[in-house]
Amino acid sequence: MAPDYIGIDFGTCNCSVAAWVNNQAELIPVDNNSDMPFKIRSSIYLKAGDRPLPKPNMHSISKYESEITKDLNRQLKETRNEITRLNAQIQAAAEGQPQSKVDGLQFLLQSTRRKEQRFIDELSKSAFIKAKAARLAMADSVSKEDSLNDMLVSGSILFGEAGFNEFLLSPDEGRYINSPKNFLGAKIPKVLLDDFETIVARFLSYLRIRAEKHLDRQIKRAVIARPVNYHSTMGELGNKQAEALMARASAKAGFDEVHFIHEPLAAAYHFEQKINTEAEAMVVDLGGGTSDITFCRLSAENADKLNRDDDILSTQGIRQGGIACDKHLANGVISPLFGRGGRTADGRAIPNVLFSGTFSIDNMPEITDFYSNNRAASIRQYIIDSEEPLKLLRLQRVQKNRLTHQLMHSVERAKIKLSDSEKIRLPLDFVENKLDVKITRSDTSDTMKIWLDKLFAIIETSIKEVGYAPEIIYLTGGMGLSPIVQKAIKAEYPKISIEVADAFSSVVMGAAIKARRVFASL
Repeated sequence: MAPDYIGIDFGTCNCSVAAWVNNQAELIPVDNNSDMPFKIRSSIYLKAGDRPLPKPNMHSISKYESEITKDLNRQLKETRNEITRLNAQIQAAAEGQPQSKVDGLQFLLQSTRRKEQRFIDELSKSAFIKAKAARLAMADSVSKEDSLNDMLVSGSILFGEAGFNEFLLSPDEGRYINSPKNFLGAKIPKVLLDDFETIVARFLSYLRIRAEKHLDRQIKRAVIARPVNYHSTMGELGNKQAEALMARASAKAGFDEVHFIHEPLAAAYHFEQKINTEAEAMVVDLGGGTSDITFCRLSAENADKLNRDDDILSTQGIRQGGIACDKHLANGVISPLFGRGGRTADGRAIPNVLFSGTFSIDNMPEITDFYSNNRAASIRQYIIDSEEPLKLLRLQRVQKNRLTHQLMHSVERAKIKLSDSEKIRLPLDFVENKLDVKITRSDTSDTMKIWLDKLFAIIETSIKEVGYAPEIIYLTGGMGLSPIVQKAIKAEYPKISIEVADAFSSVVMGAAIKARRVFASL
């Protein structure tokens, strides 16, 4: 008979579930839309619910008609001034500037002239102005944008691949949240933290229901794997906040009892099932948002014991993982295509702050600021001033069309392909037709250096704490599959045996093993 408990790996990039069935841990399918149904992308897409439209107020309509007409005339005047300025720049650039500069300015001039004609057309159509005024008047009666809480209460939620694919099709119709785990230990307002608690509860409920359907019985208990240190700037306070939030969310999701286990320790329990002799082992779990290690004593003799405190010799963790490396790679290789490092026509450097948040899928304040109207205005101004405006037009498309998650998804896939190839060409045609960029394995290696140095620092701290080096290092987590990472660890610790585990199942299998130890005798 299937048990009423499961193990859950609530990961930064992926989540998975396992149960103890037929005297062994068994993975449970959680996403039928994925090529790998035993793991699900750690993301959700919230689509706003439908609301009845209010009746427009006639006084407000008249007020907006006047304001719209006034604003259109102002924009028409500014556009004509811009045309005059661009004509002067084109004339000056024709005398000694590169042809690419002239072509870019000509492209901007054509675009600005189209904008001028649009303003002229809109001013001539009273029906257009009345309709726009009516929409604005109705908007006065409702919020400008559904809050996260509104969407959770009245909207629909799509998980994993279904949510990601829907987001790509209609990014403006909802809110895409990548890796809610990354925000659990963050210093953010309580109202937003409460929303994330609800999001986690919905996700855990989804996982529980999938397990119940597969096992054909009610699930009420779970062991959830957690990082040694959550992604946070608040240290241990962030860890406590995150675990408390997970506990409350679990209760909301329908679990009566939940225990937690450090991710590398869970992986260690899984490894322990395969060994015959005692081993002093270091489990290195390299995930998307965190990198954790557990130095422990593994043995077949103690494999079924519930209390293993004496066998845990040291635990360490840093709040960086694969996503940080992807962002370094994107900033180093892709951002120059968008104008980073460029200059204005008069020689001023284009500020790096213009590009802040372009790749920040793990930082909600940064990505919100990148998508803001203020950033859009700044990008427009630098397009006009830049000596290479075509590059900044690409940045404008990313910002306007909210392409950050799609960009980072492409970067992640490129990193995976570089595991088997020395170099690839990464297509970016969703930004611009026929746009691509060459990425080499050495590019990836260079962008991993900062993270690897931090990883080696916590490994050394653990070795010093224990007083000796481990006999074996077990690598798990998505980053553990990287040949670059494996090569770097082997070079740093040539005398220690290195073994690469199943990157995506070791932790959840260990959580299921822990669940059996905790719940089977109850």
